[in-house]
Amino acid sequence: MNIKVIYHVMGRLIYALAISLMVPMLAALLWDEPWHAFAMSVAICFVIGALLTKAGKATNDKLSLREGVAITGLSWFVASSIAAVPYYLGTDMGIIDCMFEGVSGITGTGASVIKDLNLVSSSILLWRSISHWLGGLGIVVIFIALFPQPGSGTMHMFYAETTGPTSDRVMPRIKSTADALLILYIALTLLLIAILILCGIPIEDAVNNGMSAISTGGFSSRNGSIGELNSLSAEIAIIIFMLIGGGNFGLYFMVWRKGFSSLLKNTEFKVYIILAVVICMLITINLTLAQGYSPNSSLRMAAFQTASVLTTTGFTTADFDTWPTFSKLCILLLMFTGGCAGSTSGGIKISRFIMLFKMIYAVIEQKLHPRSIIHVKMDGREQSETVVLRVARFFFLYIMLALIIGTILAVDGVPVMDAIGIGISTMGNAGVGFGIASSSFGTLPDISKLTCCLFMIVGRLEIFTLLAMLQPQFWRSGNW
Repeated sequence: MNIKVIYHVMGRLIYALAISLMVPMLAALLWDEPWHAFAMSVAICFVIGALLTKAGKATNDKLSLREGVAITGLSWFVASSIAAVPYYLGTDMGIIDCMFEGVSGITGTGASVIKDLNLVSSSILLWRSISHWLGGLGIVVIFIALFPQPGSGTMHMFYAETTGPTSDRVMPRIKSTADALLILYIALTLLLIAILILCGIPIEDAVNNGMSAISTGGFSSRNGSIGELNSLSAEIAIIIFMLIGGGNFGLYFMVWRKGFSSLLKNTEFKVYIILAVVICMLITINLTLAQGYSPNSSLRMAAFQTASVLTTTGFTTADFDTWPTFSKLCILLLMFTGGCAGSTSGGIKISRFIMLFKMIYAVIEQKLHPRSIIHVKMDGREQSETVVLRVARFFFLYIMLALIIGTILAVDGVPVMDAIGIGISTMGNAGVGFGIASSSFGTLPDISKLTCCLFMIVGRLEIFTLLAMLQPQFWRSGNW
């Protein structure tokens, strides 16, 4: 492994983060707010970036698999740490709370420890949303699009960050794929912001919530989240764009090139929409019958929360912690499920559940017909045994890690059921919780916050990248 190459790439990545920090700094100057926290953050980034770049070495050689994985894994820890710096320098939050907010922002989790957003400057709120936006599509994907690396090894970085059981390119070259995804991401973001402004939402709220929605992050500019905007048209727009953010961005590019037939033929997307509609209807019925809400009010709350939790966005328009048990069970199920592969959302992903159920069906068929050869297919394509086994391993590890988080939190004093819900939410980057975390994660003990920080990154990297980096042989010399 060429450590100097890793230093060089990480240095350039930190330079890119410094540039992104200039946006809220300029906004603070424009709004006559304290800007020194951002100026110092930018300076810190440039110093660290310069030191790493000097210690590193650019190369035209192809990045190895390990170098690509190491860069991707380390970039999320570095970006999360840098995202926390403006909170530490510009607010009175403790260092653990700052780290939690930074990690939650970059990973698109949206869990917040800030209890009163009215006490925070608008420029800090803007940085929260920008951190979501950067982490939503993926900091490495954006980095590849804007700062391409020499050689062809960037595919290892791209694949290490891509979510889902498979990684399909929408263009022949990784750089072209990253460019296409970034252009689409920017276009959708600007479109949603424009729609929210037309819905009568103030520009600042439109920008913050627009970036959070398309990135399926969940940080809002209001204490009461989207519900405080009190706009049905804005809620409908955000529902649509949260669902878009939870869909496969590569699939959208195929729709642009080949028409809507690509969308209608995609099994995962169809299951995704059907699941959203079914859960929404079930919650609507439950709220109407159990709590006496009118059908219209029930549908409005159910539709928004279903879209928000399914896509792991975390916006709220209602306190679902007070909902009936059945509705809360549906919310918990959606935290597990997540959106589509290749999306900005977290969770296990719809495609993995489809493969898992097909694998179970194949095992049953094999028992009934021992001599038959059963294949697992997705959209008419046969999935290799490697992909199928990877899905099974991922599902097992995901459940185990969520339970481990819950156990650690319970030992740290968090009520058991709340701890389990937080564990599921953390692994899925959902950003919502029950009980003690229903309104804010700020009430969690410090050890619980640090645990959530670690596993938010583990969940965003979909487990295996970080587990590979924890192996001693990963860092030893070799050519793989």
